[in-house]
Amino acid sequence: MTSGHSAEYGFFGWREFRRNRKDIIAEFLKAKEYNASRPVHTAHGPAGEAALRNWLSNFLPSKYGVTSGYVIPDEIVTAYTLYHFDVIVYDALNSPVMWIDGDYDTSDQGRKRAIPAKHVRAVLEVKASLTASTAQEALAKLAQLNTITKHLPPTFASGVFFVDLDVTLVGNQNILPKLIPTSPIVGYWGGAVLHCGLDEQMTGILQLLPLSPGEAAPNMDIPIARNLDGLGICTDDKSNIIIVAQGAGVVAFSGPDRWHFSRCYGPTISNETYRLMLNWSRNGFSVFALDLLDRLDGIPPSNRRVNVFGQVFDVIPPPGAAGQTSMSPAVIVKQDK
Repeated sequence: MTSGHSAEYGFFGWREFRRNRKDIIAEFLKAKEYNASRPVHTAHGPAGEAALRNWLSNFLPSKYGVTSGYVIPDEIVTAYTLYHFDVIVYDALNSPVMWIDGDYDTSDQGRKRAIPAKHVRAVLEVKASLTASTAQEALAKLAQLNTITKHLPPTFASGVFFVDLDVTLVGNQNILPKLIPTSPIVGYWGGAVLHCGLDEQMTGILQLLPLSPGEAAPNMDIPIARNLDGLGICTDDKSNIIIVAQGAGVVAFSGPDRWHFSRCYGPTISNETYRLMLNWSRNGFSVFALDLLDRLDGIPPSNRRVNVFGQVFDVIPPPGAAGQTSMSPAVIVKQDK
């Protein structure tokens, strides 16, 4: 592990993940600012798509290719609608590229490739901002994959990726329900929300899980996001972690001589079939990256690797420190080693 800012430290790689995340956000914001100054506005979402594809191309092992384009079923058809997807991750070692769309001025990452479905490992639908309408649009787009389910590999994964959640929308309780499908979508597990201005370093992880028979359907009527430093998480006189706010928590990691903690926050909602969890933390981007890699490698959840590379931890202060509270705790996390 390395030391850093007085309130943060982590495993090697956490600064690199933070820088990559910042680069994606910067490309999105640059396009958004440019768009605002133009007399005719165009979508700035493609800048986020391109930045995400570029980062994935550099991050993922070379056996995986990253492109936008089309997923092609292996069957004889008289009529078939080709759907375009923002991010396709495919088996670059074994997959042919059926064709490439794009002129000579288009960057390699921007060209649209047609990939046979059996070689596609994951599809991500990317939206600039998380709103009720973009959430609904993203799931409707992924649902198009259901028409070719039988042609996709068994470990195929699909997800959503939103660059930003506007701080004015954190109290909107109509957004997250739009990310729960009314009927199954092939491979859909959730996704990520890269940025929210309430806390510049946090990323939200979306996780969709089926409800077990007879399981209560949880619904938390709390804000979609909060500043992680304002959650009132602190330590008591025995160095135990005190959690006050509803939806707040810590992720704990057992080190050689002590526990290490990362603040987190988020609501859980559900319908009759699924539970959706949104979890904000400063580890969110590295968690998204390493979880996606496991999914691409076809590792089932029960056998997932314990990925600690790039994790960042918070120094949790005692009550009375700046931004902390002495309210009665809702949860006490013991640090006995």
